[in-house]
Amino acid sequence: GACQFQMTVTLDSNIECDTKECQVDEARVLKVHDVYYEYIRPPCVEQVFFNDSKKVTYKNSFRHSSCANPLLPHAAEACCTEGNGGTLTATRYTEYVFDHERVNFSAANVRCSRDGLSQCDFNFVQGDGVVGLHWTNSACQIAIKVNPEGKVAIVYEAMANIIHPNVHKDNMNYFKVYWNGDFPRNSLDENGGNSCGNGECSPLEDGGCFCYIEVDEEAVFSKMPRTDEVLSKLYIGAYDPLTYNDDMFSKEFGEGVIAYLAGGAYSSSTVFEVEDSFGRVRLMKNSIETVRVKNSEYSFRNAPSFMSLLNEESAERDALNEVNALVDHLLYHQNTAPFIASRLIQRFATSNPDPIYVSSVAKSFRTGKYGSLGSGKYGDLAATVSAILLDPGSQSAVLDADPYHGSIREPLTKALHVLRSMEIKLENGKKVLENHFPFTERIFQMAHSFPSVFSFFLPENIPSGRPGEAELTSPEAMLTDMPKIINMLNGLFSAIKYGVSRCNNGFGRGDNESNCQEGNFTDAVARLSFDSQFSDANDVVTELSTLLTGGRLGVQNKQIVIEAYISKLPDKEAGMRIAQQLIISSPEFQSSNTVVKNGQPRLPLPDPQPKGVPYKAVVYIMLTGGADSFNMLVPMRCSTYYDYIRIRRGVEQRTNSLLKLDATDSNQTCSFYGLHSKLKTAEQLYNSRDLLFFANAGVLTKPTDKHSYAKDTLSRLFAHNHMQREIQHLDPHLVDARTGVLGRMSDALTREGLKVHRFNIHDRAEGLEGNYRPDPFIVDAS
Repeated sequence: GACQFQMTVTLDSNIECDTKECQVDEARVLKVHDVYYEYIRPPCVEQVFFNDSKKVTYKNSFRHSSCANPLLPHAAEACCTEGNGGTLTATRYTEYVFDHERVNFSAANVRCSRDGLSQCDFNFVQGDGVVGLHWTNSACQIAIKVNPEGKVAIVYEAMANIIHPNVHKDNMNYFKVYWNGDFPRNSLDENGGNSCGNGECSPLEDGGCFCYIEVDEEAVFSKMPRTDEVLSKLYIGAYDPLTYNDDMFSKEFGEGVIAYLAGGAYSSSTVFEVEDSFGRVRLMKNSIETVRVKNSEYSFRNAPSFMSLLNEESAERDALNEVNALVDHLLYHQNTAPFIASRLIQRFATSNPDPIYVSSVAKSFRTGKYGSLGSGKYGDLAATVSAILLDPGSQSAVLDADPYHGSIREPLTKALHVLRSMEIKLENGKKVLENHFPFTERIFQMAHSFPSVFSFFLPENIPSGRPGEAELTSPEAMLTDMPKIINMLNGLFSAIKYGVSRCNNGFGRGDNESNCQEGNFTDAVARLSFDSQFSDANDVVTELSTLLTGGRLGVQNKQIVIEAYISKLPDKEAGMRIAQQLIISSPEFQSSNTVVKNGQPRLPLPDPQPKGVPYKAVVYIMLTGGADSFNMLVPMRCSTYYDYIRIRRGVEQRTNSLLKLDATDSNQTCSFYGLHSKLKTAEQLYNSRDLLFFANAGVLTKPTDKHSYAKDTLSRLFAHNHMQREIQHLDPHLVDARTGVLGRMSDALTREGLKVHRFNIHDRAEGLEGNYRPDPFIVDAS
């Protein structure tokens, strides 16, 4: 019958080439009978910098040119007749194998010589099959631009009409490299600069230095190394030596190391095979490549790149390989296990785990084992969660006396805990979870309804009050301000007394509150049906304590509940309802730690008394989303506008789309400014002289630019949550840590003897944090 061809084929062994196949430097498409297969090479990187570079260009030299590593198959041959009158029209090798074929520079020379021709710096390549890049015999210069942070950008210099923009001298594609000590620094950028490497590099007008480079390669080991030496000193991976011909390498065995020797001796071509601490087999090349600034002592390790600067047809594949490599790097990073351990412990056990507890859970994540539990594979979550729940850091009895142990419970967890443990029962076949619980509007939490990419709360959140003063984190405290606590208790009390309904701000939906009588469940979609089998009050309350607090209800609180239960007898159902309400109001239900009372009464704060005099208010509107302020307020009718266009090209706002603001009566640089077309209310407020713009105000430690911000400022700029915190604190030098800009204003007025109160709408705001009591009040948005 007809052959059935597989979609993907992985060869078990090498296949010898035949005839023309042996001339191909890089197999890309293979034909098997009448079926074509694309060859997918293993993920591989190129070293960014190299020596002896040659210019490559397209068939018409007036298109982009670039530089290429002559050792790699980057381009096709282009052959010229010597002394052809200066026209320099080239042709392909007469026996080239396929269009888009690529060879290295040496193979291109051999091909041209077979036709009696030679490589040249051509103007045009004629003939069929002329596609892609072609080698020339013209040399390239590779240089770098070094910015004030030590990051570098690649620059190619070649005799060409057009250099690719990614490597043109004006490019700004800086990336991090690992310098061996200091790096060339422009003395105009900072005090203490080294005159761009003591003059070996050239200063750039816009800052930084321009340097020519060369690359050195050397073998790292001349004898059998240890496993830890291989993993710490080698940075370049290698193909599996077993994929080469049998006579390519010879083996030598060490303790935990296999050396594959090319030519029977240790060299930069030697490959070492080791197993790392995660159980991964690593193949490392015995080589280190160092990029040196010419005629100087400055150098850095050559950088790898998955993405080719030349041929882009495999860019999607290479990008995927790079992403996969990054994911692997992050997964096996030394900080990953403790990071995941601490975050999961916060969710399952305690908000402030001690280092020993985190270390134990991290070890289970790495080894995939907790005792006999787990598969033994790295990242096994069964072993990780077992460690969280069974480790002494979670189970030890002494933790009951530790005030740092435990956590506040999430609102949704508490609500569902009550509904399930108290045996919620549907009424009249209604589906209780089908649009009957407005949890998102009432307690601001519902499964699969995150308000933002940061979920419901931040793991590093430090609350107000004494926990905050002790620098304790409490993620869930972000959902336990006054409006949310009241909404939670109202909803649960209503469910206990009337069932799930709208009665007394219950969790139900709808407007029918005509039968809001305790114990009447007529209008409820569901009710709590739990009924204890015990008759003794102590037994009933003990059972409720077990179901609602895990048996942690304190002696004093338990006695209060027993007395309240007894006071409702002989109405046992009424006694059950009052007991349930008291227990869910207890701190044992609200948190997961053991409660210890200090015996001191909590004194109520006196209500503020109005003085009958006018007051002044500062209103701070916090827009927590990302705002592109450069497209919010735009300079117009001045030279600054052209700077704006140049910097924002592609995403700039044009003048005909902006709302015009007149600034002619000010001393601003521009006489007019443009406002984004969506901000019409802001335009009206400005024109009525009720609104001002403060431009270029922020949280930087000192003036800086995009090249130097990392070393110039302490502020953390590239995460929404950090920027939101920074803009509320406005204290980049940490003069008064943990206070907000409005809190410090309040403190200053309080010191002057003025009465000041701080309010926030909807949830806690760090901008209101100050050093004086009372703490800010949080009121509901409605």
